[in-house]
Amino acid sequence: MRVLQIASQAGPLHLFMPPLNKALRAAGAEVEFACMPIGALWEPLCRSESKVHSLPAGRWSNPVTWWRLYRAVRSLLKSSRFDVMIVHTPAMSWIARCAARDLVPAKIYFAHGLPFAPGQSRLVHFLFRQIEKFCARYTDAALVVNSDDARTAETVRLTTKNGGVYQVPGPGVVLENFSIKPEPSEIDRIEKKFGLRSGNQMVLFLGRFLKTKRPEDVLELARRVGPNVDFIMAGEGPLWKKTRAQAQTIGQHVKVIEFTHDIPLLLARCSLLVLPSVYREGLPQILLECGSAAKPAVAYDIRGVRDIIVDNETGFLVPPADVNEFCRAVQRLLEDPDLAAKMGAAAQERMREKFAVRPALAAIWPAIAEVLRRKGVADLPAKVPGFED
Repeated sequence: MRVLQIASQAGPLHLFMPPLNKALRAAGAEVEFACMPIGALWEPLCRSESKVHSLPAGRWSNPVTWWRLYRAVRSLLKSSRFDVMIVHTPAMSWIARCAARDLVPAKIYFAHGLPFAPGQSRLVHFLFRQIEKFCARYTDAALVVNSDDARTAETVRLTTKNGGVYQVPGPGVVLENFSIKPEPSEIDRIEKKFGLRSGNQMVLFLGRFLKTKRPEDVLELARRVGPNVDFIMAGEGPLWKKTRAQAQTIGQHVKVIEFTHDIPLLLARCSLLVLPSVYREGLPQILLECGSAAKPAVAYDIRGVRDIIVDNETGFLVPPADVNEFCRAVQRLLEDPDLAAKMGAAAQERMREKFAVRPALAAIWPAIAEVLRRKGVADLPAKVPGFED
């Protein structure tokens, strides 16, 4: 069985899919990737054990980009003859599903958040909804990762008439990557690397610097909290430079850094994580990683986020874009370390029971197996290979 996983960029393929790919390989499948060669994770993806196909990069606002991608994907599918295609990220999934219409027997849409969501303009919401309904005719199964999208799928067809929609708890977070307490020397190293003051509380923001991720709310939080607490804001995106310049006017306690592979250490070092996003989130991976590290989080109460954080138990959910409530929730945790530790422990237990690799694959595997049987592609083993114990 030959499997192609395709996305716009390397992120979903490199960060989210390793557990599923391990299981597919253990079942005898060959797994390959395809995406545009952009972003900080392209090179790490190329070093993985899967063959990686480079797709033509370009601006999504340019119609030529869409046409070149469609032709490239169709050419790849004609030459390689894949049995299964798993698509990620909306725009690329639209292109790939249409390109694969008569070339791949089984087409699976791993929807990390449907593109039409609350808060969009009526026109954008209608357009994205219609595109998804059109692509449904080329979709044999859809995996949705949050309860809001699962309810949407009850009224909006996302697959063919015989296809199925399955709610899964994301691709699974590797709990052990974040739950193991690092050596003191590693914490010392990270403090020196990023200019953190030993023993100081630290608030962490990790993500893309987009308008809808609201990094300016973290800057406002830093202003209100003051210089006795360190702030790390890490990631990449169109607002990164602007955010860094604004942070420098607040004080040395606010550090804006580029994407880093030190995420487990930063989570271990932080007091809490903040996610002031009003973006069309699916199931934010950073919140899963935060909980795995036994740290509480403060976030806006939006789709996907509310599936992870249990308000007043594993962190705080506050009304979207309410900066005052956002700051008050963070300050409450900073002022009560015992409460923060209690919430962090509860978050870690929630990750272990619902969002870790085993429970996630226990939901994903039978969904994929059912599609493959229905399409006559393969019979997967009942138990997830490599995760039987």
